This record gives sequence, structure tokens and C-alpha cells, in this order.
Amino acid sequence: MSISPRVKQYSFKLSDAEIDQIISVPPKKIEWGDADVQVRAGLLESGLRRLVLPDAQMRSLLRELAGKVQAHAVSHMEFDAAYIKGLYSRNPWGRSRPSAICFTGLQGVGKSQVLQSLSQVLMARSEQMSVRGHAGIDLIPMWLMTLAQGDGLNQLLREHVDPTWQFPESQKAVGDGSDPKSWTVPKILEFAQRASWRHATCLAAIDEFQWISASSSANARAASVLLKLHGIGPILVYGANFSLGHKLKKRLPEDCDRLLSSPVIMRPFNPLCPDLTAYLKALQSVAPDVLVFDPVDDQESIYLLTFGIRRKIVELLVAAYKIACRQGKAGKVGVSELRDAYRSELYAIHRADVEALFRQHVSGRMEIEALWCPFGSMEHSKSNVSQATAIIDAFEKRVEDDYLRESLTPSEGQAWDALRSQGAREGKPTKVLRFRKGKATKEDLLAGAAILDRFS
Repeated sequence: MSISPRVKQYSFKLSDAEIDQIISVPPKKIEWGDADVQVRAGLLESGLRRLVLPDAQMRSLLRELAGKVQAHAVSHMEFDAAYIKGLYSRNPWGRSRPSAICFTGLQGVGKSQVLQSLSQVLMARSEQMSVRGHAGIDLIPMWLMTLAQGDGLNQLLREHVDPTWQFPESQKAVGDGSDPKSWTVPKILEFAQRASWRHATCLAAIDEFQWISASSSANARAASVLLKLHGIGPILVYGANFSLGHKLKKRLPEDCDRLLSSPVIMRPFNPLCPDLTAYLKALQSVAPDVLVFDPVDDQESIYLLTFGIRRKIVELLVAAYKIACRQGKAGKVGVSELRDAYRSELYAIHRADVEALFRQHVSGRMEIEALWCPFGSMEHSKSNVSQATAIIDAFEKRVEDDYLRESLTPSEGQAWDALRSQGAREGKPTKVLRFRKGKATKEDLLAGAAILDRFS
């Protein structure tokens, strides 16, 4: 059976190599020329930031998100008859809506890049389709919106629902209602429903939520924007840092059901994963004459200084280069310069985050809300936080006892050892008495009671 073009556009039957070819931005070696230190630092930072190196997690996330959207397309417009009927409906998507996908992770792990990469993959295959009575309809698989330009619905949706939104003002008819301010919220939402259905747009993604999550009333404003977008019809994917997730959890249960019940989490690099090695090698190739650390031997050290977060790796390298150029130094960045940068004022904010993340990782307790996943642990294998916390607490107690023992005088130490050995003897398990299996008689119960009396 043939798949309709409306569903096929979300088919992700691409090899890893094909995905990488579409979304990767290879490293470009910097030509320094005679630029001074500050300009060179800026060139280094921009060169490192522009690099996009797809890895296993990124490809997996792209396939997961595309799969969810394809299921949405199948359930609504797989058959031409259902699609044509929707073209003449005021509410083509119906009344029910799937839960929005909260695409979350620590800031700087690469969430925005994943959403942009998903748009690149889907839009690269956009085409036209024809159904009975309607020819040459453009398929638009995804709307990608950003809050960087504002959080009003006109600002977010206008370019996707109004074909004339980019026209010069002189080309618009006076009084035709094309002024964005003349579009009421119900009007633009209605247009968005019809436009998304006509172009088979089954995915609406929104990013840069840090622009709305900074205010004290951010949870109310963010929830209002998200719920309106969620009600249009396409499945909603929104990128959110942990702090916004915690704010949204304070909303009413029905809002949480719509906005938080389908999370997808992007994690930092693991300390010894080959993807981190490849990323460090790619970064090094941007400025191989400056970045002289060993991507393999120094990988674990770099992880400990950055928690495996892409943005912090870039910030650390740039700070290390600036420090390596101070006082007439050679400007070479090895592991020693990376450690100096970690302790410097240039990396102070990031250092505080990294140390808090490791403390949380060890203790299993939230220390900073913005650094703690609102959906539980970021680790795949960690399933029993309370048990891990108990083990860690016991270990810390033994360390404290050892420190106390070393601070005692010889006589006090002997008394301490005696108390500990006495406690260990008292803690030995007693002998377990096993009763024979079978039906208990009156005589058996009396005999058992007599045995227990000996130990009371």
C-alpha cells in the first residue's frame, strides 16, 4: 500500500551518513592573519560555535521526534478523503490534541541545534502534492518558531499563515487587514489551523524559551503561549531549559498533562564516549596551531571541567586561549591552560554550575533548580535515587569517622577503636532458627515457644 505524501514527508529512513550530510557544519580552520589577541579570541569563539557535528544521541532524537510526528500525520490525514474533508472544515484537526513534547535538557547541550537540524532534514524534502479538486499544494512539514523576536502570537505565527507577511508595505492594500496589529488572537489561531491543515504541517516547534522564562510571571506567560499553540492542531514540540520545566510543574494539573506528560531529554556527553572524542577532535581542527591538548588523553579532564556540556566546552577553550595569551605567553592551549582557565574569573559562572552538577550527581539531591531535571535523573541507568543516596551517606559517614580517628590522641584512639569493635560485635547477626515445613500442630507450637523462651 502506498503512503500518502502527507505521511511520507516524515519518514526518516535515512542512514546516519545521509543525516550527517544534511545537518553537519564541518570545522573550518581559522586564518589568523595579523589580528590582535582580542580579535583572535573572537574568531576562535565564532569558529567553535558554528561547528555542528552530529552524534549518536542527536540522530536518535531526530528519529524519535520525526516518528512521533509521523504518527500524528497518520492519525489525521493518511487518506485523501479525510484530508479533503478537513479543507472545508472550520476545525479540521478535531477537538482532541496529543500532549505537547517538552524537549528539555541543560542549557548548552544542543537542544536548539537539534530542532534546527530537524527542520533542515524535513524541509529539504518538501514537495508538492495534488488531491481531487486541489492541485499543486505545497507541503510544509514543519513550522520552526523562536521567541527571540517576541512572544506574541502575531510575531510567532504570522510568517507561517500570511503569504504577504514579507511584502513591502507599499505592496499591501490599504485597509485589507494585513497589518499584524489588526489580527486578533482568535483570527490568527483560526488561520493557523486552516493553513497547517492545507499544507499538511503536522509539527510546530518553538525554541528560545529563555526569552520568556526570566520574569517572575514566566510560568503563566509561557503556559499561555504554549497552550494556544498546542490548540492549533500540529503536534507541538517546545525547547525548554530545566528552569522552565520546574515553573510549568507549578501549573494546574490539566496544564501539566498537556505540556509536561511527554518529555524528551537531551543529555550531556558521557565522560568516555567516542562522540565526545570526535567532538573534541573537530573543535581542535578549527585552530590546530592553538588548541594543542590531546583529545583522547585529556578527554576525561575536559569532561570534569565542563560536565560534558557543549557550550561549556567552547567557553572553556576560549577562556584558556585568552589566559594562554596573557603576559606575552605563547597562546597554546594544553590541559594545563584548561585547568588554569577553569580556576579563572573568565569561567567562574560556568565553574559554579559544573561543581553544582557534580555535587548533585553524587548526592542525588537537587541543589539548584535550573540544573536539576524536572522529570528525574538525567542518567539512563539510575533508577533508585533513595538507595544511591543512602549508600553515599554511609560512605560519607565512614570518611568523617576516619577524619575524627586521625585527630585523636593515642589514648583516645585506643578507646575509639574499642568502642567501634564492641559495636561491630554487637552488630553480628544471630543464628537463624529454621522450623520444619508442614502443618503446625499444638505440640510444635509449644516446643517452638519453649525454644524462644531460652533467648528472651
